[in-house]
Amino acid sequence: MIKKIILMSSIVCTGFGANTFAQAPTPVGLVPNERQVEWYNREIIAFFHFGINTFEDDVNEGDGKASPAIFNPTELDCNQWIRVLKSAGIPSGILVAKHADGFCNWPSKYTDYSVKNSPWKDGKGDVVKEFMEACKTAGIKAGVYLGPHDRHEKTYGTPAYADYYANQLSELLRNYGAIWEMWWDGAGADFLTSDFYTRWADTVRTLQPDCVIFGTKNSSAFADCRWVGNESGIAGDPCWSTINLSSIRDESLHINELNHGEVDGTAYVPAESDVSIRPSWFYHSSEDEQVKSVETLCDIYCNSVGHNSVLLLNFGPERRGLINAIDSANAARLKSLIDDTFKTNLASGSVITALHPRGEGYNPSYLVDNRGNTYYASADEFKTDTLIFNLGSEKIFDLLMLQEVIELGHRTTGWSVDYSPDGSNWKPIPEATGKQSIGYKWIVRFKPVTASQIRLSITSGKACTAIHSFGIYKQPETVNSN
Repeated sequence: MIKKIILMSSIVCTGFGANTFAQAPTPVGLVPNERQVEWYNREIIAFFHFGINTFEDDVNEGDGKASPAIFNPTELDCNQWIRVLKSAGIPSGILVAKHADGFCNWPSKYTDYSVKNSPWKDGKGDVVKEFMEACKTAGIKAGVYLGPHDRHEKTYGTPAYADYYANQLSELLRNYGAIWEMWWDGAGADFLTSDFYTRWADTVRTLQPDCVIFGTKNSSAFADCRWVGNESGIAGDPCWSTINLSSIRDESLHINELNHGEVDGTAYVPAESDVSIRPSWFYHSSEDEQVKSVETLCDIYCNSVGHNSVLLLNFGPERRGLINAIDSANAARLKSLIDDTFKTNLASGSVITALHPRGEGYNPSYLVDNRGNTYYASADEFKTDTLIFNLGSEKIFDLLMLQEVIELGHRTTGWSVDYSPDGSNWKPIPEATGKQSIGYKWIVRFKPVTASQIRLSITSGKACTAIHSFGIYKQPETVNSN
């Protein structure tokens, strides 16, 4: 959508009395590809860990020796999983097709270690097929985790394994419709060199060119998105979309860089923040009382999506093949809480003045117009700017949100927000002082303040400012904003 804006805003109208639009800002530095823009707009993606580990007691990393005979979900219903996503407002889901134990959730012709040798549906079942069909029916974008590490396959780590994995990758990419993300876990995969991934990435790009690749370690050169450096769903402050590929490749030495990105990084590979709604990735009944509360999930949302990242929220279906009711309810409550928080932008209707406005087509008022096809930009010759929002009356708020025009690159590198109760005396918001990155979305929470005016100061940048939206909000009383 922004690309259309850039083209349209560059037009100079020549008819009598027509307005002349200012020239669009030029992209600066690295910018996202179309796959990454689409990925960012998902905001939250669901992860589904379901497989032979589900049927072992307290196992999250199987050894590849469990018998397929134990895999027998009695009520598997992928449509129920997708209903959970719809109620939670989650537009995309990734299924673990094969974890490190090597057990395949589809009847791969390249191994006997799969659902075809389980009692489930007399060996005629296909979890991947049922998942993909449920996603397609509901308009959910489906992805696949095909674990590179394989504790069952005897050829693992040898040249023959490159063929084995490529064949299974092709089965999934050819036979199950559109796959929007391929997740390559780096855990245990140190034996797999970049030569393996070069071949596999070529397979992905050839068969599914719109597929985002989550890459780690030796798949770093092909990554559209990176690991955030923890499994808590927390992106750093700042969190840049840019990073050096060596930081992804040598991840154990660069956890901080993975979490924060690198402002002058040589690759555009934004962070995906993974976390499970329970302590474990796979379902264990012993954790039924440890499902993350809606308040905790909201904290995670604000520190992942609200830190220029995408949240990857895991659900582990039960042995029956259904998502537990507690998990489902808390995910739905998270959506309600997000909707309630952001339903009213208290800055909407403000009279906004800018120190360095660009001109027609990039008006300051676009920051609060709640439209997806407008943005504010400052004049080219200025890398700093000041915008004052006259709210018209006193407003009480405890959260602010900014969005940069990511298609134009990371531009702002320093910013702060302060407020005035009376229009003359200014007070800082400590949590919103000395900030750095913005990116797709940046959220800051703080104790409630009362203001009649807000001041956004862009204190440093790589180029002129280009901000899509700015908002102030009052969180529902159920949210702990401290």
